[in-house]
Amino acid sequence: MGGMRTLNLSLRPVLPLDAPLLHQLFLRSPGYFALIGMEPPALEDVARDLATLEQDKRRRAFFLLLEGEVVGYLDYKLHYPEPEDATLSLLLIREDRQGQGLGRRALEHLLDHLTGAERLYAVVYGHNTRAKAFFRAQGFRHVKDGGPTLSWYVREL
Repeated sequence: MGGMRTLNLSLRPVLPLDAPLLHQLFLRSPGYFALIGMEPPALEDVARDLATLEQDKRRRAFFLLLEGEVVGYLDYKLHYPEPEDATLSLLLIREDRQGQGLGRRALEHLLDHLTGAERLYAVVYGHNTRAKAFFRAQGFRHVKDGGPTLSWYVREL
């Protein structure tokens, strides 16, 4: 009987030159964009967002790599909405890799490395019942709806 193999999940910062790689990840996640009522962004839009990200010293974005392959994306902002807070804007796992615990592992990594914050907010766009259930299962509680397609969750750290 063979041994169990543990796959190594790692994170690496996303750089502006990574726009094509992030764009491909978005194209491989059409269900997410359908949930939020939009098409995946064009490559030019992704490049523009990454250029903006580089200028915002509070914002952080990482690729999630499994055995060197991009399987997800993590985007959060420090000191938002209040100085003692952080806000997770997007935790996206590629559709063919969902249900394998990667989102949980990425969130654990973020929590282990997030220093100076008292609360972590998570923003859920659209009618994403899976994301809402995921954050509740990870100890977040619903705090408010920011409109018909935006929900805020929080976890005390």
